[in-house]
Amino acid sequence: MSNSVDSIKNIINGFSVRRDVPLYELTSFRIGGPASYVWEVSDPDSLCKLTDLARLHKIPFVLLGRGTNVLADDKGYSGLLIRFDRPLHPPVFSGETVRACAGTSLTQLARETVENGLMGMECLCGIPGSVGGACAMNAGAYGAEIAQILKRVRVYENGTDRWMNVEAGMLGYRRSIFSFPDRIVLEAEFVLQQDDGFAKERMLDCLRRRKEKQPLEFPSAGSVFKRPEGHFAGALIEQCGLKGMRIGGAAVSEKHAGFIVNLGGATERDVTELIRTIQETVCREKHVQLECEIKRLEELQCTF
Repeated sequence: MSNSVDSIKNIINGFSVRRDVPLYELTSFRIGGPASYVWEVSDPDSLCKLTDLARLHKIPFVLLGRGTNVLADDKGYSGLLIRFDRPLHPPVFSGETVRACAGTSLTQLARETVENGLMGMECLCGIPGSVGGACAMNAGAYGAEIAQILKRVRVYENGTDRWMNVEAGMLGYRRSIFSFPDRIVLEAEFVLQQDDGFAKERMLDCLRRRKEKQPLEFPSAGSVFKRPEGHFAGALIEQCGLKGMRIGGAAVSEKHAGFIVNLGGATERDVTELIRTIQETVCREKHVQLECEIKRLEELQCTF
């Protein structure tokens, strides 16, 4: 481990890196121990340079956006954590096209598209992630998803910074070829349509439904499970009588059974045990295997 620490210290020389940052401050679940080294992206060139150095020296690292779909370890993370959670430039509008930095808030971008007289992104308003994360997992809600409007993506891959046109099959339900560590999303370009006069109304309706049906008052990582074919995960969990079930500080939401919430002091172990219990119960009683949508931080790690 000492060699790894020395290597990290060597490559971060010249970068403004913070030490021992609590992961509960960087994730929407508000769970996780200290991240030993955290660098916040300041510009694309520095991001590419630092990831190249990490790969060259075989230093494990993760790229974290707004931390909205992640469960971090109670022990923390000893590698290099690169945080890309803020826009490096404002969105660029050109007719019905908008280009946005990967660190841009998806909700903020959706609002701005509506303000600029466009539609196509309004139902994505309220999703708490970033543009980069949304491209990496093909985020969606209320019948809309990134794949429907994504035109091209600027990625860093194998030492090359390039734009890739989006083609059929590149994105599917909660999957995308634009995911880390294979590719790092730097920017994305979306093609929308002229507002039909009801975009703002649809956006406000989606926000209202989120507030009514989702446990926004508690920390969470969003929907825990992917939608199983022919079913809804939340409905299956509720039918099994698991709504409100609690382990430690983690509980199945009373408002929406598809969410696990942090009622205060929840640990990664609490959430993991609750997920296991839900999966086993639903499989036994409903004969459906629930697949996790949220990712563990270590799953996102580049380990060569």
